[in-house]
Amino acid sequence: MTFLSLTSARPLRRYGFPAALVDLPATIPALLAARASEREADFVVGPEFRLTFGDADERSATLAARLLAAGVGKGTRVGVLFPNRAEWVVTWLAAARVGALTVPLSTFSPSAELARAIRHADVQVLLSAPRFADHDLCLRLEGALDGLSSSSSELELPAAPFLRWVNIDGDEPPVWSRVLPSPIADAVLRAAEAEVMPADALAIISTSGATAAPKAVVHTQGSLVRHAALLARRRALTPDDRIYSPMPFFWVGGLTMVLLQAMSSGAAAVVQERFDAGEALMMAERERATQISCWPNAARAMAEHPTFASRDLSSVRGGTLIEALPIEQRPPSPDLAPTLLGMTETGGPHTAPEDPYSPLPEALRGTFGQSLPGVEHCVVDPSSGVEIGRAELGELMLRGPFLMESLYKRERHETFTPDGWYATGDLGWFDCDGNLYFAGRRTTMIKSGGSNVSPGEVEDVLRDCTGVRAAFVFGVPAGDRGEDVVAVVATAPGAVVDEATLTASARRQLSSFKVPRNWRIVEERALPMLPTGKADLAALRSWFGAGTE
Repeated sequence: MTFLSLTSARPLRRYGFPAALVDLPATIPALLAARASEREADFVVGPEFRLTFGDADERSATLAARLLAAGVGKGTRVGVLFPNRAEWVVTWLAAARVGALTVPLSTFSPSAELARAIRHADVQVLLSAPRFADHDLCLRLEGALDGLSSSSSELELPAAPFLRWVNIDGDEPPVWSRVLPSPIADAVLRAAEAEVMPADALAIISTSGATAAPKAVVHTQGSLVRHAALLARRRALTPDDRIYSPMPFFWVGGLTMVLLQAMSSGAAAVVQERFDAGEALMMAERERATQISCWPNAARAMAEHPTFASRDLSSVRGGTLIEALPIEQRPPSPDLAPTLLGMTETGGPHTAPEDPYSPLPEALRGTFGQSLPGVEHCVVDPSSGVEIGRAELGELMLRGPFLMESLYKRERHETFTPDGWYATGDLGWFDCDGNLYFAGRRTTMIKSGGSNVSPGEVEDVLRDCTGVRAAFVFGVPAGDRGEDVVAVVATAPGAVVDEATLTASARRQLSSFKVPRNWRIVEERALPMLPTGKADLAALRSWFGAGTE
């Protein structure tokens, strides 16, 4: 099959995009076609499955043809609810190769969170696993979508007004699960794939971002596929590489840094549904992992596992498990480890060191690399928005072809400046050689165990609890985890509110990483107040031994 020429890629040279990457595939169907010669090579490997590039191509083609026959096509918003297993890859690829707007959904989300995500993204079609570990995803969906449990496969739900059908990938699906029709003719599938363009929206990826509520970031086929190709080139990935990572595919780290980079380079992704340090070490050894991509707390758990010393990890040449690297590649201190800075809005990193495998020189201690090709940065005064000079601390702004197309349901002027800059909410400065020094967030966003937590989202849940008048959620330093989520809850006079009740309520409505680890429960009148009549947030943070931001 011949895909349309990607002439739209040529202006990328204006951004300094490497010439060698300009004409590479920039859509999912084109990228899959490029892997056709490696049909027997491993693509995604789990503890109990092995999916080759050939398997992924054939299985996703069959499912894509069935989706087309069911009316799914360009722009259809397709929810994908699976853990990191072969079915996630096949389902996401099938929807993407016919131009659907995929909506990866978190298997960590309880019913209330799923309900918000499905409604906000206007999901029209949902494909899901029946279970994840000991979690019944069918029951979770029934809890999320009022009226689903008593519905037939033709859905009409006020809770999700655009959702028309759900398909559960299991042997005994519930009555509301729709059976997909027989595949459409292969010629129609190929014709549909040929109409998928780099400019087409590919994914709505949820992130807590930098505001008080979760955001839905829209990326195009071209932005994610090209960005992954650039990052794979920076990491010098080849078909001989095997990337171990427990990062979920439904977040940008797993999607861009693992799955799409593996597709771009022909490497294999070695994954887990749920992180377990012992199993991770077993898989890294068994599969001869060359890259370890995980959060610092996961790397620490692997290094401290009783079997770590006995594992043969000599194949590892890069990544976050520093203890597995050859001695000459280990940085003498954390501030000398090569580090990247990124966000969901840029599909992953937007800065990176030139050499991702060697410790930084002492002169670059604590830096986060330089702007990636195609990414423009400027630093502005946070108050005025006026650009300031090098080596001056300010808010990072960025623009370029890897920046998201939009925030779903937000107008462009709400998101970008008139000349296309996006305010990241990150503080930092660049030295005279273009090296970035990151100084933290402008906002109160919490980074816990590699995941973003919006304080406002957690506060909303806590304020709904009986007897609660106000709630204040913070992040406090927690070593390798980054930050712990903590909460101050102010109660009404005479109300009896305990930690167990608050924790239970939070767990019902929030992912586990968003549930506060420590609590302070006081009567409302005991809150320290500012002269303005607002709660003194600095004083509240100090109750947990945390200073001001």
